[in-house]
Amino acid sequence: MNTDQPPDTQRWRNTLKSGFAWLDDGLAWFERSALATCILAMAAISVANVISRNTLGSSIQFAHDVTQILLVIVTFMGIGIGAREARHIRVSAIHDLLPKTARKVLLIIVSTTTSLLLFALAGYGWDYAQSTRRTCRVLPEQIELLGLAIPVGAMPVGIALVLVLAGLVLAGHGIRLVHRHGGRLLDRRGAMARGLLLTAALAIGFLIAAWLFGAFLELVANREGRCRVTSSTGFPVYLVHMLVPLGFTLGGIQFALAAMRNLISRENYLSWYRPDEYESSADAAGHVAEQSGLTPPLEQGERNDG
Repeated sequence: MNTDQPPDTQRWRNTLKSGFAWLDDGLAWFERSALATCILAMAAISVANVISRNTLGSSIQFAHDVTQILLVIVTFMGIGIGAREARHIRVSAIHDLLPKTARKVLLIIVSTTTSLLLFALAGYGWDYAQSTRRTCRVLPEQIELLGLAIPVGAMPVGIALVLVLAGLVLAGHGIRLVHRHGGRLLDRRGAMARGLLLTAALAIGFLIAAWLFGAFLELVANREGRCRVTSSTGFPVYLVHMLVPLGFTLGGIQFALAAMRNLISRENYLSWYRPDEYESSADAAGHVAEQSGLTPPLEQGERNDG
């Protein structure tokens, strides 16, 4: 941190960093958990389908549709992770020839324009999803909560998007807290107790996930209007298409965070936490080791910003 700056300037910079870091950290944990779950589910369904086809002589009816849905989730949810890890294709010939200040300006311009492009693609994706929706409605028009009528199905798009993103961020932080405190709890137990606790936690997590999934399927089964559905599962196609604008939005948020990070930090950043270059190979190795352990991504960026 630049100590030559006035205290008020440092205070608002730290406030911005804390807020955006909280947002990025929550999305990071949710996206990684969602992608890991979807990839494991795809592998399990594919293996089960092969076993069923070779032993029972018939494939699992829903395997193709479910695998396609999971593939869409992995593809478009991976946009945010690719941007966060700076794993996307970069043409850096001009960038590498520029001085540090000019590189920062270029990074801000590229991050901002890419963010706007992804948000525009999210808008087009939303329009396409709405065109396949027809008159189908899964969520109820409104729900009664504490004597108030909340227009769930008729909620404006902007408010619904903010609520969805807030839910993803809070879910990500919930996963982070469970991972952190659960790991500490397991470390203080013996091998047998650790195995029992881990089994119980997995069983409870599976039951909660099954309950939430069942509640969602009940909404799908009680949908209203005309729906275009998948052939074997009867799942509304427009809900699958809704994942496309969500993925573009998550990617746009990451590039917007990269632009903001470069605006409020002295160092250059490719994403919110990933610096443009490392001071030594040891820093690079430490960064790789940190990310492989699913540790909160802010800490590395803050150290490079100090």
